[in-house]
This record gives sequence, structure tokens and C-alpha cells, in this order.
Amino acid sequence: MKYPSLHLLTVSLTMTVALSASATCPAPASGKLAICQPSANSTVYQIPHIEAVANPASGSITAMKVYIDNKQVFQNAGPELSLFEGGVANGTHHLVINAWDDFGRLYHAEEFFAVTGNLPACPPSGVGVRICAPASGQTVSQNLGLSLGFKGNAPIKRVTAYVGSTPIFDFAPAPGQTQVIGSGAGTTAGTHTLNVVALDTNNVSYKSSVVFKAFYEGDCPPRGTTCNPGIYASTPNDGDDVQSPFRVSASVQYNTAAITAMKVYVDGLQAGASSGPVFDQPVTAPKGTHIVVIQAWDTAGKLYRLTENVNVQ
Repeated sequence: MKYPSLHLLTVSLTMTVALSASATCPAPASGKLAICQPSANSTVYQIPHIEAVANPASGSITAMKVYIDNKQVFQNAGPELSLFEGGVANGTHHLVINAWDDFGRLYHAEEFFAVTGNLPACPPSGVGVRICAPASGQTVSQNLGLSLGFKGNAPIKRVTAYVGSTPIFDFAPAPGQTQVIGSGAGTTAGTHTLNVVALDTNNVSYKSSVVFKAFYEGDCPPRGTTCNPGIYASTPNDGDDVQSPFRVSASVQYNTAAITAMKVYVDGLQAGASSGPVFDQPVTAPKGTHIVVIQAWDTAGKLYRLTENVNVQ
């Protein structure tokens, strides 16, 4: 789960991070600007890795600007960029990148891409509590992202979420606030019931519940020395540029029971399998940006999952 993880109290936020995964965006012909990631009309998981490079006809590139859905989200002063743009909602988006050289000439590229896997908005549909994530019957990360809507006959002063009877989220809404998106309220792998209680200023409570299934997702918290059971990848990393076939190398670590199988999927289609806790095989995929999912199962029936984006050049 790649959206920002803040324990107990988290509201939705936008994050732009200029990073380099394994980025090898080839320069286009002279006088052109090329978008390498995401590929046109592709679907990416949660946070898109945006890569682009401009090759001026002469002189130097002095500025590049990135626009998503007609809103500028990033700017730099060089001929190339590599950034992970947070806060892009699920759905289809219009990406535009403009660059200018020191003679004032414009270089331009645009495309459409889609995002999936982020927490949805959750406006209340009436008086009471609405649970949009996790949805009933959904399989989600043990880190447990929450999207909740709430409305009372009087203003809501407190929202508390429980997995079973264990409190995992406690929130005091701002005046007029009717929904919250949060993440990082962890639980264990397996089947659970999420119970959400909203309390209004007249101490009237409103309740809602859903049953969901959680999988193990690898994570090593910045504080402490205990890492979660999960799948830990050696290669590729999220957002990497690769050539097909590309090597997928990952292992299940800190597992609580023996691993019986691992499988790799590219855009939902199985691309490889192994019978133990290690997967290290070449995987073939066509040119473009793809969602790679690695799953594993243990003898206790628990699911482990890792999801990344890769870009085949």
C-alpha cells in the first residue's frame, strides 16, 4: 500500500516526490519531448511514476512543467524529470508536459493514463456511518486503509473504528467534516469485522460494520526493529524501467507458517509460479507500463501480496 501511512489519525493529502527508480528514459529526436512513464492509456497502481525527457533543437532546456487534468503539479529546470506524484485519484487522467528552451521554444507531449488502487472518497449517503473502504468482502492490506463517511442528526464529534473489539482508529472531525480517509491502522492477516461508531454532540451513536479479509504486506516501520511478514522484492523496484523479459526476484520473509506457493501476475494474468518462499524467474511483458502483483500462500491459508508498477521499454 503506497499511499501515505500515518497511524491513528490520517486525512487525505497530496504528495509529490522527485525520485529516480531505475530510470532510463531514452532521449527523443532533436526538437522533441517524450513521455516514458506512464505509457499512454496504461493503468498504474496508486502512485504514478512520471518520466519525461526533452531534446532541444538547439540551446538548453530551461524549464519543464507537469500538468494533470489542467493543473500544474510539478516544475523543474532541466531537460528530464522522474517523479512519483501522489494524490492522483482513481480514474482516467490527462497528463501534459511542456518544456521550454533558452530561445523560448515550446516542446510538448500529452497522453491519458488511469490510476487504480487508491482509497475512494466517501461522502455520507444519509444519517449514519458509511464504510467505503474496506468494502464488504474485499481483500486488503493488513495496514488497513480506511475511507469513512458519517453524518448525524447533530454534528459528529468522534469517530472510532474497531477490528472486532480492538480500537484501531480514533478521530475528532473538524466542524462540518463528514468524511475521512486514513491509513496505517494495522491489523493481522485473515478475516475480520470492521466496526465503526460515530458519536454526535448529543451523545447519540451511529454504527456500521463490514467483513473483510486482510493479506500480509511487507513493511519495516521506521521505529523499532520488527518487520511485518510479507513479500520483499529484490528486483524490480516500483516504477523501474525494464527490458522484456525482465527478472522478478522476491521472497517471503518473517512468515508465520511455511510458504506453499508463489505466483506472479502481470496486469492480472499469471506470468510465473514457484512452490516455495522464493520467486526468481524471467517474466515477459509487452512494451508499456504494467501492474505486477506477487502473491504467496502459507500452510495456515494466509495470503501475502506485493504490488508494483514496471515500465517495459
